[in-house]
Amino acid sequence: MNKKATIIAAFAGSGKSYLAEKYHGVLDLESSYFKWENKGLEHLSVEERKGITTRVLNREWPNNYIKEIVAQQDSYDIIFIILPHALLKTEKIADYFFENNIDFYIARPKITALETIVKRLKARGNNEDFINQVKNNFPVFIEEFSKPKYKSIVINNDEYLEDALLRLGFLKPKIK
Repeated sequence: MNKKATIIAAFAGSGKSYLAEKYHGVLDLESSYFKWENKGLEHLSVEERKGITTRVLNREWPNNYIKEIVAQQDSYDIIFIILPHALLKTEKIADYFFENNIDFYIARPKITALETIVKRLKARGNNEDFINQVKNNFPVFIEEFSKPKYKSIVINNDEYLEDALLRLGFLKPKIK
């Protein structure tokens, strides 16, 4: 039987998309394609869409996303997913994993990294509404995801997600 993918929920601006482009066997399962009806927003990039308050929630969310995570587990070594938290309307993802004994990790920066995260979000083109949402939620997320019920991958202040995963042995320096 094939080894199941390591599922990692990681913070915005940590480098998930970069890793998926760089490494074989790594998937950044962008939740925006599952969470929102994007009709009329096709001209905007996924990053530009984030934070737009007029988007319509997909009625299949989050079941469609959970189904896709489970379906991709045999095809990848690592799957990056959205953070599972009530503020994001994603808590059912963690509930499903806990109820079905599916291991997952939370990759989180230190509380002192907020300024770095904000700079990264601006550099990649996120709008001010999304950036403000991240800033407002940041301390809440750090507090929640520091709880012992979560398996944590702590991203040091001078690191991207890639650095932390290499340091901890989740990734080997194998490039596509």
